[in-house]
Amino acid sequence: MHKSGITLENVKYTNKAAILKLIQKQGAMSRKDIAAEIGLTPAAVTTLCNTLIEDGIIVEKGELQEEKRAGRRKVLVDINYDYKCIVAVSIESAVTHLTITNIKGDVLAGKKIQTEADIEPEKFLEKISRESKLLLWETGKTSSELLGMGICIPGIVDRGRGISIRAYGIWNREIPVARIMERLMQCPVIVENNVKAFAEGELLYGAGKKGDDLLFIKWGPGVGSAIVIGDQLYEGHHHNAAEIGHYIIEPDGLPCRCGRRGCLETRVSAAALVERIQTIYSAEETPQLYQLTEGDKERITPELFIQWAEEEEGYFSQMDDRVFEILKAASDRLARAVVNAMTILAPDRTILFGPMLENDRISRVFLEDCHRYDEKYTEGYIRKSKLSKKIFYIGAAALAARTCFFETGGIKDLFRPE
Repeated sequence: MHKSGITLENVKYTNKAAILKLIQKQGAMSRKDIAAEIGLTPAAVTTLCNTLIEDGIIVEKGELQEEKRAGRRKVLVDINYDYKCIVAVSIESAVTHLTITNIKGDVLAGKKIQTEADIEPEKFLEKISRESKLLLWETGKTSSELLGMGICIPGIVDRGRGISIRAYGIWNREIPVARIMERLMQCPVIVENNVKAFAEGELLYGAGKKGDDLLFIKWGPGVGSAIVIGDQLYEGHHHNAAEIGHYIIEPDGLPCRCGRRGCLETRVSAAALVERIQTIYSAEETPQLYQLTEGDKERITPELFIQWAEEEEGYFSQMDDRVFEILKAASDRLARAVVNAMTILAPDRTILFGPMLENDRISRVFLEDCHRYDEKYTEGYIRKSKLSKKIFYIGAAALAARTCFFETGGIKDLFRPE
């Protein structure tokens, strides 16, 4: 993304960005109240807002109803969240989700495609581009209406350079994802680790609006985490940050996909749980599971296991006792790691998400385990994300919305293809 003469120091567009971010956090506001909040004169804010209205970036929403107020009424302005659309891409080991959203993260259209880790990454990215363009066409959107593309990938990501350094279970070498996709899509592309991207979604659309220090824990196919300090994602050395899934719990333990041994993921990931369950699988030990899978334990895959976890009714609601014991042991291991992390980081809140923690029965057990290790860790302190059901698009949408809209003041034409 090139900035062709426009920099963040440019006062006008920095002030526009401040206006958009304020409205996004607080909702529709009057020009006078905006001026008071960001420290500009009402006249300056009126000029800026009028330009934003002319460009279609914000809209007037009517008058603020105030009791016992004489004189001129306040006219509210709000963001036009349909000003542009976003292509949100979430690449997981088995499935890649493609979603078209507006700037608010509301879904306009979506589809799933198989993640093809066995072909050249460039070829798979070309497929994502084709399918995304088709989805845009089906939605009735043109290239001029596209704000940008956000892409979430597991593993280590250099967001600044738009490179997937190592996508666990997908790619084992550096892939310049942003450069490839910007050439194919002719729009800005922002690439981030999937857990950190979800945390970005919370910052923009959820719990992070209050500016708290947050710890995010994801339990899905694997285990991930992210740290937010204020309204900023923390990133450590070599783009790692809070990789709780790769916290070593067993010296010389099982090999992990990260290249080390004995990581937490080797005991609590969906693949690890399936492997344990398959060792006890029988008509006697797991009668309900045996009946469900018609006596074929090979039908129990990590993907199917996650699908069961996401269902409100079904096997997880009345699972076999032996299977529940395995899940309980995994929950206990994860709870210990999370409590230790919370002890060190002392976040204002810990936010849970992911299909395993979306399941009410498992999340209750997990919260009980955390509370058992520390009584102050109650549901008020550790809570499920309200955005959890949007896991496959909200983070990617937030990447594009924040980088290409809220941080730029909605200014057009920042992108110039190579």
